[in-house]
Amino acid sequence: MTTVQVTYAGWIKVERGEAPKELYSHQNQAIQALDRTNQSSFEGLLVLPTGGGKTLTAVHWLLRNFINNKKKVLWIAHRHELLDQALETLQLSAYSSLLSNVSEFRYRIISGHPKHDIPVNIQKTDDIIIASKDSLNSGLDHLLKNWIGDLDEVLLVVDEAHHATAKTYRKLINAVKDNLKERGHDNGFKMLGLTATPFRTDESEKSLLKLVFPNDIIFSEHLRNLIAKGILAEPIFENLKTKIEIKKKLTAREIKNIEYFDKLPKDIAEEIAKSYERNNIILNHYINNREKYKPLLIFAIDVIHAIALNKLFTDKKINSDYVVSSVKDLTTGATVSAKENSEKIKKFRNGELEVLINVEMLTEGTDLPNLQTVFLTRPTTSTILMTQMIGRALRGQKAGGTEIVFEGYICIRR
Repeated sequence: MTTVQVTYAGWIKVERGEAPKELYSHQNQAIQALDRTNQSSFEGLLVLPTGGGKTLTAVHWLLRNFINNKKKVLWIAHRHELLDQALETLQLSAYSSLLSNVSEFRYRIISGHPKHDIPVNIQKTDDIIIASKDSLNSGLDHLLKNWIGDLDEVLLVVDEAHHATAKTYRKLINAVKDNLKERGHDNGFKMLGLTATPFRTDESEKSLLKLVFPNDIIFSEHLRNLIAKGILAEPIFENLKTKIEIKKKLTAREIKNIEYFDKLPKDIAEEIAKSYERNNIILNHYINNREKYKPLLIFAIDVIHAIALNKLFTDKKINSDYVVSSVKDLTTGATVSAKENSEKIKKFRNGELEVLINVEMLTEGTDLPNLQTVFLTRPTTSTILMTQMIGRALRGQKAGGTEIVFEGYICIRR
């Protein structure tokens, strides 16, 4: 296994032998489909269920077809955890079975995170740039002048590609594509989107996603097929009625926000989050099923809810913690850092935490192979979000997980 340290830039040395992670049949089929598509320029999607190995499949394919042939790759995502996961997968896959023509290749990882680099430092010698779309947009001139401007071909990988309809993604994609086109390399732009959820609830976004990826789906595998093969687990849904009634007349605007943006009115979200009775029902249900349910991942409504639930769990001497995108410590006023979140996720992955509570942090990308149960303690009208939350725990026996997973589905009565 490679010994290269995870830093903001450096060389990944190619080890001799076979890559340690053998691909499943659906991943090999995906690679064959990508090979056929790669005969010319393309802009399409690889669709695999959460836990189906999108990142590993894409990395194996791009190492063999691009890095091995000394072609450049740009990998973009919207969260730094996804960037770290992509880099780790690259490092663990750098073997001569995939890379017979090169002995090493250079990477650079760019985001707003303190441990990552910034666009101004991009070098022409970088073989693969792994970057947040926001950081690249803010340093777009450096990307184009120092890197893209010298290339006649590039592979752009868009992780969690269902987000690519956003203007920030389209600005970046079009800038790279237009730069190549203006220099006469019309066929030099290739783009692969990775997603488990290529559908959108809004009709206008469905058509927009097709415009971003005109080649549509290059390869897809159904969740049910991977469950049947034992790669993903069979979910068991349990509906726990908390019997909490919210009495409020909603305005037309509030109803629209719930239906289209999956956003509860602030006062309702706060009432649910602070409900001592409801939170205790959640806690006691876990305690009564502790051996069956642990390790447990909880999706909370908001920061207030995460803190409240965490206190109840820790008061019962259960090793629990929470991760949120941004929150200030009520005592010190200090903001919880991305580094702290990463450390908590690592502790949960290593078994040091029994319960991890999160707010909009772990719906995408993060690999939690030991996870047994998911509690959905937040309401949602989003099919995408529901799929992503449930998918966190579906790693099957053949993928190092369990045969059956319990989904603690906590509902609100209205």
